[in-house]
Amino acid sequence: MTHLIEHMIFKGTEEMDARTINIAAESRGAELNAFTDKEATCFYARFPVENLADVTALLMEILRAPAFRKSELEKEKQVVMEEIYSGEEDPESCVANLLMQAAYGDAPLGKTVVGTVESIRRMSEHELGGFYQRHYGAGSAVAVAVGDVEHQLLVEMLKPLDEKGGTRPVRGRSLFRAPGFLTKTRRELSQVYVCLARPAFAYTDPRRYALSVLNTALGGGVSSRLFQRLREAEGLVYSIGSFAELYEDSGLLGIYFVAEHSKLARCMAVLREEVGRLRQEGITEEEFKRAVTMTKSGLVLGSESSISRMMRLARGYLVASRVITLEEILERYNRLELDEVTQLVGTLLGDDSYYAGVVGPVAEAEVRKILGG
Repeated sequence: MTHLIEHMIFKGTEEMDARTINIAAESRGAELNAFTDKEATCFYARFPVENLADVTALLMEILRAPAFRKSELEKEKQVVMEEIYSGEEDPESCVANLLMQAAYGDAPLGKTVVGTVESIRRMSEHELGGFYQRHYGAGSAVAVAVGDVEHQLLVEMLKPLDEKGGTRPVRGRSLFRAPGFLTKTRRELSQVYVCLARPAFAYTDPRRYALSVLNTALGGGVSSRLFQRLREAEGLVYSIGSFAELYEDSGLLGIYFVAEHSKLARCMAVLREEVGRLRQEGITEEEFKRAVTMTKSGLVLGSESSISRMMRLARGYLVASRVITLEEILERYNRLELDEVTQLVGTLLGDDSYYAGVVGPVAEAEVRKILGG
């Protein structure tokens, strides 16, 4: 539902239709957009600072009273269903969704952000409007501005939104299932797409800094262990990497690679060897220092993007209820010790059982044999 609301939000208010909104925005050099992820929906505008008052007023008007017209909803349903079909056909998107379902099952984190064709078809304008009125408002949101803007001035501009309360929807706890895998056999593909993951912890856990460094050392760059072994030394893959996804009450440390069908078993064997070596030996002081430097560099370079800065500030406030500054984050990395990362290796990579999503010209029985060791 939230993803469909995101699509509908700029389709008109009681006073303006979609074309009027688009003209009003572009007349002021503004880009209006939105996106939805697993835990939040973001509505944003990017524009020259001299148009702050006009564009802010326009965005507030849109967010205060979207119309959710039935005629627009029926058209947008078709757009969203095309998005769903495209995601199902895209092996990278498909394998990521399979991994989340394998890890979380029917819990909210296990469901796709875009929804299903069946759920989209049955949604009405009354359901969308009711959900929006209950849950979208000052009581469940955070406003972030990045750029040459005075804080108190923006606060005054946004005061009318205080009239709209809004409560966060109650979400059941995202409990992990027993380790397992899901496979989608696609005979027309020439390669196998694999996502593996181990349980981690929530976004607010202080170990997240050590996890970021571990992720970088494991598969977060071209000097990482997995890249050097599977691609550079063995020539088994083109794409290989690791990732850390942390949510409000859960998290994952994962590995992603794409390989020819004939090399899948060897890839898994080498991956297990490399993770086992990491488990036994830990990371070296040199690896640790390099990973810390790369992690900090990514944050600093990312801060040059207004969207990245906006999302870092917003997420920190939504999840931790406070602004976490870039300086604070960098200082925490400066104080990080090798032992903190070493302890995480044993905690998060303690054995070779994984949640997994697999897409490609491979049968479920073969995947079970390979992943089962």
